[in-house]
Formats: sequence, C-alpha cells, structure tokens
Amino acid sequence: MIWGLSTSATVNQLLDIFKSKDWKTSTLSTILKRLIEKGYLKKTMRGKVNYYDPTLTLSEYKKYETQSFLSRLYNGKVKNFIAALVDDDELSSDDIAELKEWFAHKDGKE
Repeated sequence: MIWGLSTSATVNQLLDIFKSKDWKTSTLSTILKRLIEKGYLKKTMRGKVNYYDPTLTLSEYKKYETQSFLSRLYNGKVKNFIAALVDDDELSSDDIAELKEWFAHKDGKE
C-alpha cells in the first residue's frame, strides 16, 4: 500500500487504509518495525510524527521476492518451478503455447 501512496505514510494513514482488518496501533507498528528491520522501509520523524517510505521500488521488491522464492523452493532455478507447474498439470496447453511464444519473442526469434 505504501508504494501506491504519492507521499510518505503515517501510522494513522495506514490504520485508515487497513481499517477493515481492525488492527491496533501496536500491531501496525510491529509490522512496520519488521519491514524496517528487513530493509524494505525507512522511518523519518518530522515533529512528533513518524513517516514511512519504501527503500525499494515495487519492481525491485518483486525481483527480490521472486529470487528468494526460487532459491527457497526450486534451488534457484526457474526451470524447476516451471517443471513443477507442468508436472502438476497447473499449466494448460494454451498456457504452454503462450509461454513458448513469449520465450521465442524474448530470444529474438519472432
């Protein structure tokens, strides 16, 4: 959600955004603290208010999480991930054809 905001986020703004979750300030503060410890957010105090900003772009975060996912579950290999999807019948023949076309395009064959 913080990436979607045009400015730094405050705890009160985030509580409003996530009001359907009925989080307490302490719960949200714990989540924010963990994100800071992991290096995903930075906190700046202005006056008596803490402001939170991402340290990575959304694209950088997605790349990091993808690499982490592949490393944890598939020995860092995209091929192993795709093979698992194919072996478990998670990809239809249309999906496979679309992927072949995409790979051929990326490889410069089209």
